[in-house]
Amino acid sequence: MSTLLPNVFIVEDEQQIREHMLLYFEDFDEFRVDAAESGELALEMLAGEPAEVCIVDIRLPGMDGESFIRAAAAAGNCRRFIVHTGSVDLPVSEHLRSVGISERDVFFKPCGMDLILARVRELLTELAADDQSV
Repeated sequence: MSTLLPNVFIVEDEQQIREHMLLYFEDFDEFRVDAAESGELALEMLAGEPAEVCIVDIRLPGMDGESFIRAAAAAGNCRRFIVHTGSVDLPVSEHLRSVGISERDVFFKPCGMDLILARVRELLTELAADDQSV
């Protein structure tokens, strides 16, 4: 069993939002946090160090967020996903549902970081319980 803290990874192309999220999450000693500005870069980074939870913007340049989520899930690079999007309405597609995303995992910008943090904590608790039962 690893003694490292769980890894939370942010995929966000807007620099100001990405930096704000990083600074916010770095204040907590419950997990490690890293980020990338594109799905392609995130996949490269996660290949070396997978994440327990990825917070993903849907509208990304190049590979969109849904494509990133499908690729990261298929590669085993992230166990759970949270969507953080500026889209006015985002229906949870069958592809997103197939990797465990529900309406509870979708947050619309602007959104209080405390709400996303609460969901990250819930997901990490669920993952820890799953790991204990194995």
